[in-house]
Amino acid sequence: MPTTRHIGPAETSVKAAAARISATARVLVVAGCSALLPIGAPTAVSAAIVAAMLIWQAAFVLARRWPRTVALADVVPLAAACVLLPWLHPAHGHLDLDDWTRPVTSVCVGAAQFYTRPRDGAIYAVVTSSAVWLGSSLASDADWDLGGGQAIMLLWQAALARCLITLLCRGARRVDELTTATAEARRDAELTAARRTDVEEHLAVLHDTVAATLTAAASRGAGSPELRARARADLSRLEPAARTATFADLTTPPEHSTLGVTVVLATACPDPAIPAHAIDALLAARDEAFRNVERHAGTDQAHLRVRVPAPGTVELDIVDVGRGFRPADVPAGPRLGLRLSIEARMRRAGGSARVVSTPGRGTRVELRWPAT
Repeated sequence: MPTTRHIGPAETSVKAAAARISATARVLVVAGCSALLPIGAPTAVSAAIVAAMLIWQAAFVLARRWPRTVALADVVPLAAACVLLPWLHPAHGHLDLDDWTRPVTSVCVGAAQFYTRPRDGAIYAVVTSSAVWLGSSLASDADWDLGGGQAIMLLWQAALARCLITLLCRGARRVDELTTATAEARRDAELTAARRTDVEEHLAVLHDTVAATLTAAASRGAGSPELRARARADLSRLEPAARTATFADLTTPPEHSTLGVTVVLATACPDPAIPAHAIDALLAARDEAFRNVERHAGTDQAHLRVRVPAPGTVELDIVDVGRGFRPADVPAGPRLGLRLSIEARMRRAGGSARVVSTPGRGTRVELRWPAT
């Protein structure tokens, strides 16, 4: 069972524009040439011919509402005119009937290829060329110049017009294919990025919970009250309660931290208007920075500075005066503590993180939202 080929928006637009332009040009040419027939020697017959031609054009415009019948409604009056006019040879003005027939048949056959299907367009061209040949055979006027040459020329013009619309549609189809392929590639990239983000988030949570608890167990003993408290905190993160973090949580030291944290709040804005996802990311990155101080800094003191330079903007600095390190010496790759739990987490939330540290002079972790 044959399947129907999907026509994309570019191809549809090209076909519609070609059909509209060709049909408009065809009506203008036929009406204009017909209006010239009575000039110079107006008679009742020439006026009747002009009226018939205008009625024909009106019928063509109306028939375009039904694409499957427009070719039939158009080619029958044209074929009748090509046969009857040279045979009857009615009175006309300065414009000879064969001079009228030549441009009219050419534009009608060429335009038909743009608003009909290939089979209908071919039938249109064959019927019109046959009518031109038959009319020239029945012509009573020896001055009638149209004949087999014009009939062949009409077939040639129809073939050229069909090739042109085919090439235009093929180019538009290629645009549709490229657009579809680009959209699919973009969706695949977004899906891959989403999956990678999900993996990084899970790794960060595992690092912040299980790894932190195991580290505490190894260094402080499995039965310490602090370890049990940390385990409860980790479980609350893996199965969080229905609670939305607020800006006030950013200024509250971590509940289970062993550090002495000094908080400095510098904001005169009662409602900083920070979205919930940004607060969650800032909290998680801030707490990981405090855990890094506990594990690596060799000090039990830290400072938290919170600033709101403008509504919708927040800056957090976690500062210690511990042993410090050289950030450039941290190996490249997915280092869970710094790369995933702090930098990648802030990046996913639309923020940024920077670590400034010097051996022997402490460390400062700068968290910014939005990113700077």
